[in-house]
Amino acid sequence: MKKLVYALRFLTVIPIRWKENEDLAQVARSISLFPLVGFIIGLSVFAVFRSSSLFFSDLFSSVFAVVWWIFITGGLHLDGLADTADGVWGGTTKERRLEIMKDSCTGVFGVVTLISFILMKTVAINELGTLDSIHQFSFLVTAPVHGRWISVLTIYSFQTAREDGLGSFFREHIGIREVIIAFSITLIVSVVFSGLAGLLILIAVTVLSSLGALFFSSRLGGLTGDIYGALCESVELITLLLGFILFSTGAFTWLNSIL
Repeated sequence: MKKLVYALRFLTVIPIRWKENEDLAQVARSISLFPLVGFIIGLSVFAVFRSSSLFFSDLFSSVFAVVWWIFITGGLHLDGLADTADGVWGGTTKERRLEIMKDSCTGVFGVVTLISFILMKTVAINELGTLDSIHQFSFLVTAPVHGRWISVLTIYSFQTAREDGLGSFFREHIGIREVIIAFSITLIVSVVFSGLAGLLILIAVTVLSSLGALFFSSRLGGLTGDIYGALCESVELITLLLGFILFSTGAFTWLNSIL
């Protein structure tokens, strides 16, 4: 239970106060429950979308859902997404890219990327409005779970670009046990709520994000907290898009009929 509190405090704006003499090693190991926090976030996003749809159009409801999604997470991953866009595309050397990413100011690449992702996520959720509530639930819950699973996987699997970064802190204290727990939670959520299609989407986003992590690592000499945020945001969007594509083409129903 304590690890869940740590994970909630780190990934959301839920007002849970820090106590003195916190066990920082346990705080880092709470990473195993990041996907569970993603599930909680997804539940709240679905609740906002469904409740607002009782009074507003699907488009308005999707805007409310995205705004809530940003609020409940404190814009943590969006900040990383913007910094990543500025650094990776705005710098010509590894040192310069890392310097730009550490700058608190957001540049043109970051602004454009932020606007694009928010618009795409809003439209993706709006498209989900054409589906029944069960499938809306499965996609909106699964997306943040997948995003946080990728954070766990990449923190464990890739070197960090900064020795004093947040990624180094987590990587120093976690092991394969935390990765297995995180993956187990993600797998259970994916299969229970989306069946074989959910497993296929999980495999797809894991492969794509790993390739993305390899690309960023080659540009920066490792990964940073901003990269984890960018990958999380990207995986959330890809999960929503793949889910809708599979459903609209009939592949979602066909895949799940195999089980």
